[in-house]
Amino acid sequence: MSRRGGEFEHRTSIFEGAFRAWSHLGGLDPTDLENKTAAELDPLTNPLKDDLRLLNGKGVKGNSAENKEAAGGSGDDGGGNGVNEEGQDGGSNSAATPGVFSGKRREYPYEPLPRSGLSHPFVQAILSPWLGPDADQDAIQLGLTTLRTWWQHRRKGESGSAVAALGTDKMRGVVEGYTRHFFNLAHCLVTNDKEQPPRTLNTKMREVEKLRTKRNKKR
Repeated sequence: MSRRGGEFEHRTSIFEGAFRAWSHLGGLDPTDLENKTAAELDPLTNPLKDDLRLLNGKGVKGNSAENKEAAGGSGDDGGGNGVNEEGQDGGSNSAATPGVFSGKRREYPYEPLPRSGLSHPFVQAILSPWLGPDADQDAIQLGLTTLRTWWQHRRKGESGSAVAALGTDKMRGVVEGYTRHFFNLAHCLVTNDKEQPPRTLNTKMREVEKLRTKRNKKR
């Protein structure tokens, strides 16, 4: 395995695991977060069924409005910087079919990275295992730019090069390990530390809070 190939697999497995974890968290019901443990909500053993984000046509390739935004690099995470994914990952996007599962591959709807960027512990946790403990500020900023660009392109589906690189039994296990790790971390950050949740979950949490406020006023 070439050094560049090993670096690509290492980076992409971390990013992909984080993307899947953040996506799964975003699709959960707020009441489940309150009443169930992280193990009960695990993305590997308890995948979401009938994910409304996919059923509504969001987060998958084929929705022109969503793809125009992703291609143009505009979004809540400020991720676009004009870098072509082929320059990053050496492959083009693979087509995605709407639905929770496409063939044997599970689909993960796009959830923007936290607006707060490096100040959000989840973003820090993604960069840390890739860049290592000795990364200086310039390396961290470049890493954040790379992550944001990758995250925006991932919105349109996994790239062909990523599917090939992560398709072995070994790398599938690595990605699953990162997925579970990042989900447990994100779950703790949102439920215990009250950090900013994924956008879709945040919207649902606000709706639940509004309903509870109305009920309390009626009493």
